[in-house]
Amino acid sequence: ELVESASLEPLVDALKEAEIAVDALFGTGLDRPIQGHLEQVVRALNASLARRVALDVPSGLDADSGRTLGIAVEAHDTVTFGHLKLGLLTPEGARLSGRVHVVDLGVPDARILPQVGHSAEVIEARIVASWMKPRAASVHKHGAGDVLVIAGSEGKTGAALLASSAALRSGAGLATIATFPEAAASLEARVLETMVLRLDPNGIEASLDRALERRSAVVVGPGFGLDERARAAVDHVVLSWEGPKVVDADAITLFAGRAEVLAQARGKLVLTPHPGELARLLGTTSREVEGDRFEAVRAAVSATNATVVLKGARTIVLAPNSRPFVCTAGNPALATAGSGDVLAGVVAAFACALPIERAAVAGVLVHALTGDAWRADAGSDRGLIASDLVQRIPEALASLLRTNEAPLG
Repeated sequence: ELVESASLEPLVDALKEAEIAVDALFGTGLDRPIQGHLEQVVRALNASLARRVALDVPSGLDADSGRTLGIAVEAHDTVTFGHLKLGLLTPEGARLSGRVHVVDLGVPDARILPQVGHSAEVIEARIVASWMKPRAASVHKHGAGDVLVIAGSEGKTGAALLASSAALRSGAGLATIATFPEAAASLEARVLETMVLRLDPNGIEASLDRALERRSAVVVGPGFGLDERARAAVDHVVLSWEGPKVVDADAITLFAGRAEVLAQARGKLVLTPHPGELARLLGTTSREVEGDRFEAVRAAVSATNATVVLKGARTIVLAPNSRPFVCTAGNPALATAGSGDVLAGVVAAFACALPIERAAVAGVLVHALTGDAWRADAGSDRGLIASDLVQRIPEALASLLRTNEAPLG
């Protein structure tokens, strides 16, 4: 009756007295923008002081893409039935849905899933922990993994330091930064555990080949620059080296407009773009990427034949011929400069021991857990700096591995 009324006054008056307002205007099938009188109803709900509880998805949120259809209810809680909806597993979905509660429909998954299938999986700590096996007592530093970080440029050496330090903290036995001479001079004065190699500007490919010998995994791109030297180095490593490579930051941008070239790369790749970098790679806009993150990731994997990690709230990991994994851990404190450089180093360290697709999933989860541990101690979702994350990695790993000690039931 209130929804159909020409006046919003009865609804506004009722909301003034309400402690809880239940949003059941639309369900998962909404596929058009909310307009007219119903738009005003949603505005009135959002302006009220009542605690807003949405059923299945907040009205106005596209259940598949996470796009806002004109306007959407900003819920404090969302009660969704059966299973999570893809739209809830996006940054916009997270913002609009508040705390999400999944309510069992009373039908066992063993009966439902074989019939309808599922579109994505949430990254679960116990699954990731099961991939990580204890090290043998005889392991040595080379056996633990040797990560090469091709990164850094004049004025941007911090990215290389963060990625290499994160690789060591994540279990790599060695980490080496390879960069051009002007950046190497600055780095050599700052590193302790990490080694530094100078690339020869007059013999880029040969010096890279020497640096790549016997490496277990490579990070390429953080703070590396976009000039012709950087392009030559990135192309040589990404397209020619046969080992596992984490392609990040500037290295992704250097393939803008030629994403299909990555599909011809030797060895396996993980791309770790934020929405802007993915937009440049695909020749689209950040807004379009964020409008349907799942479709953007699928397009990137199709074009590059790489595992793609689309960063942001509810990071998505998609490997070729697989379903997406979505990370529900993490918090806004992770929105800080250098956070992505840390992630690249973590993934590379894990790629020394795991298939690269699993390394990407595990790296995303551990990175998110470090942010959650920091927030739990700080009591705030701001003030984190990327080096804080590096220091927290062993703690997050220990916490993750403890989940594998508990019974799965």
